[in-house]
Amino acid sequence: MPTNNKDNNNINDEQQQRLRKLGIFKEKKIEAYPSKSQQYVSIVEFLKNYKTWLRAKKSLKMAGRIRTLRLQGGSCFLQFTDHSGSLQAFVRKDNLGEESYQLFKNGLDAGDIVEFSGSAFITKTHEPTILVKKFKLLSKALLPIPDAYYGLKDPNTRFRRRYLDLLTNPEVKKIFLLRSEVIKFTRRYFEEAGFIEVDTPVLQTVAGGAAATPFVTHHKSLDIDLYLRVAPELYLKRLIIGGYDKVFELARCFRNEGIDHQHNPEFTQLEAYWSYQDYQGLMKWMEKFYAQLLKKINKSYVIKNGNDKLNFKPPFKVLDFKQALEKEIKVDLEKTSTSQLIQLGQQAGLTMDKNWGRGKVLDELYKKFVRKNIIQPTFIIHHPIELSPLAKRLPNNPKYVERFQLVVKGAELCNAFSELSDPVDQENRFKEQTLLKNQGDSEAFEADADFVEALKYGLPPTAGLGLGIDRLIMVLGNVDNIKEVIMFPTMRPKKD
Repeated sequence: MPTNNKDNNNINDEQQQRLRKLGIFKEKKIEAYPSKSQQYVSIVEFLKNYKTWLRAKKSLKMAGRIRTLRLQGGSCFLQFTDHSGSLQAFVRKDNLGEESYQLFKNGLDAGDIVEFSGSAFITKTHEPTILVKKFKLLSKALLPIPDAYYGLKDPNTRFRRRYLDLLTNPEVKKIFLLRSEVIKFTRRYFEEAGFIEVDTPVLQTVAGGAAATPFVTHHKSLDIDLYLRVAPELYLKRLIIGGYDKVFELARCFRNEGIDHQHNPEFTQLEAYWSYQDYQGLMKWMEKFYAQLLKKINKSYVIKNGNDKLNFKPPFKVLDFKQALEKEIKVDLEKTSTSQLIQLGQQAGLTMDKNWGRGKVLDELYKKFVRKNIIQPTFIIHHPIELSPLAKRLPNNPKYVERFQLVVKGAELCNAFSELSDPVDQENRFKEQTLLKNQGDSEAFEADADFVEALKYGLPPTAGLGLGIDRLIMVLGNVDNIKEVIMFPTMRPKKD
């Protein structure tokens, strides 16, 4: 990609040359951007059947993007690609005729998208090839595609121009094919268990369902502020109240928070709610989900990620939040004040605000001392109630809740709990969150009076789940930057 004036000049010169070649087609009144192609055979289909077609001398139509051209007098070998792979084509003047061959020779470039008519052919080096009898330009490329080895390696350029990234870096395309397979498997796993897929509002009057800072917009007609959803949770639980037993949504969510290797302001998660179930039953069921997913896409429970081999064979390790944190920081949480915990965190190098609530303080300490050190799939259970304003309390210890998270390589892959169904308790917890928000905590939950009213009509025992699709793909695709698994990640606009 261009980085200086010299590069820009080269691009401009190249574009002018290609415009001149485009003019050749226009002079002959040949459409350079037709609306349709009769592509009958994909490259993968050709490679699978070419021996049979070679014997039968079958006529074929194929289409794809030219990647390389090697002109040799009255003939040309070229490499072209489609969505399924790469194939060689052989063009000869004797087959095309003089006029058509000159048009091919003088009018086409690497990057052009072309339809080929011909037959299967095998070279002296035994390479499957299509012998071209006729060609049709489908789209003239006016800019050159960057070189596969040198032209597009800068990460920021790759993320901004994903279309070029996909064209030049085959491994990137594999990541997004993996993403598609994972989503397909996930949807099928939930549907086969009786869940129905639903849609809930992206624009919400209350930014509820998760501790996060929302994006704010304004609706002109209603003259009200609306929020891009941080989570679909409260709407999905309304559907359980309304009589559905099992629901899920593959939801785009938005959080106005920092951008790093594990966070993008726009992300994808699956949220699901299962009535008459609790966190323990859901945990066992999700353990099976991850194990079956690995067997499906990887043919093994073990997958390589960086220098680690991650083993998703059940049962997963289980750690109690309180016990795990106390072991690392060497204090009794019940006997340690919030201010003392803040001081402990500051001594460990954490930036902590004295006005933070106890839940946020505990979460930061947990991330620092516990979560980042977990490599193998591990369930963290029984989080503090301050961290879980929508979860049901533990019967034997009401300061903690019926909750689990799956952590792999220091990252949270899913979060779930037994849902709080007591409307009075829920209303009181919302009041506590409102107090924290008024004290400056931008990530505190917003009180949702309508949701509390809905709870008063009765929410059955329910287990709820949030599953991060992007982070799951990061683990399975062996990448350490969330931008690698989001087709068009959020980027700062490039200055001219």
